[in-house]
Parts: sequence; structure tokens; C-alpha cells
Amino acid sequence: MDRAWSETGGDSSKPHHFEARIKTTCANDAVILRKSLMVDKELNPTKVHRTIEIDESDDTLLVVKLDATEVRLLRPAISTLMDLAEAASKAIEAFAH
Repeated sequence: MDRAWSETGGDSSKPHHFEARIKTTCANDAVILRKSLMVDKELNPTKVHRTIEIDESDDTLLVVKLDATEVRLLRPAISTLMDLAEAASKAIEAFAH
């Protein structure tokens, strides 16, 4: 599964942004990965907002966005989310195919 990231605009009260696009091998893998990542809630939901969606134009692409009030809160949120995405991706590759 391929990953790309960029800084994009979002909620003005949360000026620090992160976006990752995770390419999966099929649409079903994207659904499984999204459900896996949605299980854990953000620890600071008033300070860090997370959205995880399947791209409308490519159903094999998962789009993850994080917006935070402070960069010091964004860094661990990104790290945790990407670690979970990697673990879930490995499980999907091992058991779903």
C-alpha cells in the first residue's frame, strides 16, 4: 500500500494540517483499512480532528486528514495513526488475500 502526504488547509481554529493518501490494492481493502482506523478515537478531540474517507474518484484510495490546534499535538497523532495504518495494512495483506 502506497502512502503520500501533504499539508493542506482545513479548520481555521486548527491551523496545523496533515493529509495522507493510502493506496490499497482493491476497494474492499480500503473499506477494511478505514474501519480498522476508525475504531480508535482521538485522545484530544477538541484539539485534534481526524477524518478518514475513501476517495470519491478512486475507491482504492483512503484519504486521512488531521487538523490540530498545536503542532506538538499533531506529531504524535500522525505517528500513531500511521503505525496503526501500517499494522492494519500488513494484516490485510496477510489474511485478506
